[in-house]
Amino acid sequence: MKLDPMEMLLRLTGDLSAVRTRLQELEDQRLGEALDGLDTKVGQLKETLAAVVEAVRQIREDPQEEEEAPDWPGTTPNWMDDLDQEQARILWDWLTEWCQNKLWPFYAQHVWKPCWYKHPRLRIELTSLCANWHWSYTKGAPPTRVSEWHARWWPHVERVLKEELKNCGMPRDDLKRPKHPVPVPIRATEAEPNPPAPPFTEEDFADPGFLTAIEKDIARRRPPDSDAD
Repeated sequence: MKLDPMEMLLRLTGDLSAVRTRLQELEDQRLGEALDGLDTKVGQLKETLAAVVEAVRQIREDPQEEEEAPDWPGTTPNWMDDLDQEQARILWDWLTEWCQNKLWPFYAQHVWKPCWYKHPRLRIELTSLCANWHWSYTKGAPPTRVSEWHARWWPHVERVLKEELKNCGMPRDDLKRPKHPVPVPIRATEAEPNPPAPPFTEEDFADPGFLTAIEKDIARRRPPDSDAD
């Protein structure tokens, strides 16, 4: 059976119209779904924004109190301040503990002398170095602080130690009368093969007068202020 060209054209036009109608339906459906999803997202953003606005409002209405500054001795204690006896004892304990357990065994034995505490300038420099060390190792501090301590502050105090203590120690050819002498060990002889050891040596952290000197320094200071009734 031979098809009429006009009939074929009519059929093709109908099929094309049906395809267009279906395509429009699909596009409308997808657009509706997209709009529904967009509405959901906008609703979520509105809720989040409302929560942020409420949080800001609460912060403005009820601001948190500022953190109080740390109690004395603070960042860098000052020996030249008018310290009372209690403050001086805290400062001595703080400096001694750090020097004996951190600085002396790990860094300073080669330049240390047991009379170090008798040198006021050295004590001030060591106090600053100690404060800087604690600041460098504060939790959350950048590693550059520690690097600067090792590259800048410790080398400076190392030079101060050498300069301040160069005239102290055991008598020798170029140091006949030390400022703070260290006892010379007694040599063993046939008559005395086991001579008594000296009371202290240059390798000790402090000489036997250390604790007495601390108590003397504390005693010369004013008593702590009494609390008000």
